[in-house]
Amino acid sequence: MIKSVRLVSLFAVLLAVALGVAMPASAQQKLRVALLRTTAMIPIIDAEKMGYFKREGIETEVITLNNGPAVISAVVSGSADIGWAATMPVISARAERQPIRAFISNNFERWPEPLLTHLIASERSGVKTLADLKGKTVASNATNGGCDLMIRDHIRAAGIPANAMKMVVMPFPQMQAALELGTVDAVCIVDPFYVSAMQSAKIKPKLLAGGMLADLPKIGAFAADAYFARDDWLTKNGKAAAAFLRALSAADKDLAADSAKYRGLLESEFKMPAALAGQITMALNTGSMVVEAKDYKPVIEGLVRTGLLAKPIDAADVIFPVTP
Repeated sequence: MIKSVRLVSLFAVLLAVALGVAMPASAQQKLRVALLRTTAMIPIIDAEKMGYFKREGIETEVITLNNGPAVISAVVSGSADIGWAATMPVISARAERQPIRAFISNNFERWPEPLLTHLIASERSGVKTLADLKGKTVASNATNGGCDLMIRDHIRAAGIPANAMKMVVMPFPQMQAALELGTVDAVCIVDPFYVSAMQSAKIKPKLLAGGMLADLPKIGAFAADAYFARDDWLTKNGKAAAAFLRALSAADKDLAADSAKYRGLLESEFKMPAALAGQITMALNTGSMVVEAKDYKPVIEGLVRTGLLAKPIDAADVIFPVTP
């Protein structure tokens, strides 16, 4: 009886092929992706809408969190398969022997552009230069995050010790209101929140610094943010990691060729007015996304000189190269 059922099933498959009837596709591998609600989400959304993930045999479930360390925790705990964050918390996690590595270099900060992180102060704070931050309250989105590094590195370069300011933590979406109310004097902020805050008549902002690392004009470029995963997940899911990279790369190239689509997604997904969306820097990587140790070394050096990392670690230990 079992043999006859198999023969009937085989006949059905052959008949479907002969008649040109599509057979059910194999199940797509589902990837849980944790990230922050920033412009980094735009390529993920585009890849989904354009079918790039589906074409690669994967589908994504997006999990939004408040900061990089929270994303690190989600990946380490297994609550997410893949995470996105600034490279700084990834490096710090590796230094603490957490089992994660970067496998996609997502965006680069380059001098003089694009600069993805910004330090701004409100007019009411009276802060006009980095030196004026003494005794002021400055916000970043996380302790040991990319903005924490930015603030500390730029004030170090200006000769100000970190303990000369009051450092507080708040999510990016809350920073504009905090500046307008005067509960903080300055913030490290990223798009799309940066452009919105810069237009605020209540803040009348002063741009104090741009770029995560104070020596960016000297070094030229570095990997500012990355996608990462657990070592064991990458070892077992190398094909899925490569598929994710290819889909993301296709979305970046698609959006770079159609800025109107990028702006449209900012308007629909972040509810941004068209006038503001038009001013957002398109944070896209249309070059290689393959991780290289040299792109992470400047961040490690920045962490050491600001005291956020006790001693250097090997940049090669932070990455897990994946071939597209």
